[in-house]
Amino acid sequence: MIRRAFIPFVLALAGLTFFLTAAIGLAADDPPKLTFKAYSPQISRSVDPTPTPVPPTPTATPEVDHGPIVSIALASASISAASVVEQRDTEIKGGREYFQDPSNPSRIAWYPRYGKPGVRSSNAILAAHVNYVNFGITPFVDILNARIDDALYVTMQDGTVFTYTVKSLATIPLSALNMDAIVFPGLDGQTQRVTLISCGGDFIAAPGGGGEYLSRVILTADRYVP
Repeated sequence: MIRRAFIPFVLALAGLTFFLTAAIGLAADDPPKLTFKAYSPQISRSVDPTPTPVPPTPTATPEVDHGPIVSIALASASISAASVVEQRDTEIKGGREYFQDPSNPSRIAWYPRYGKPGVRSSNAILAAHVNYVNFGITPFVDILNARIDDALYVTMQDGTVFTYTVKSLATIPLSALNMDAIVFPGLDGQTQRVTLISCGGDFIAAPGGGGEYLSRVILTADRYVP
């Protein structure tokens, strides 16, 4: 049985370096714009010593099934609809449960079991890199430029576009991060939320390249449906 008390993000993956400049339109001989690795956020929480497979947490069925998210866009943060949104989940490693990284640094991960646009009281969680070693521009590189009250657009597979309003933007140290409040905000029946998560704050370099951030950037955007 998973305990719902989250502990701060754990940066556990290492050695995964992607050279995907072609995917973002850079010439093969262009030098990378970044020289260090920053992992997109992972959540770890305790599980039983001998865990059994955990079925997805059911979410409420939308009034109309619009299919999965295909893109998000937020102009002030340079988050483009051109970035691929892919469905990811959690995995258990070493007795802890983690959110999976995007499959490559150019993509945005969406965790559908935690929330889906068009569902009342739902919190759709998406995460992406702010930068990555030997890679070009990543989807959330300018997330800190987002402005309160800006419009965030979420496009679904059937072409439906949901418009959310940015409500908060914060850089929170890992030591103060309350993941229960972020993932399970207890929304009322008229509120739908999108939460974007990335890395930020002080960066601690690791010998030989890479390293980790000591904070997380959390952006929330809400949509009200009477």
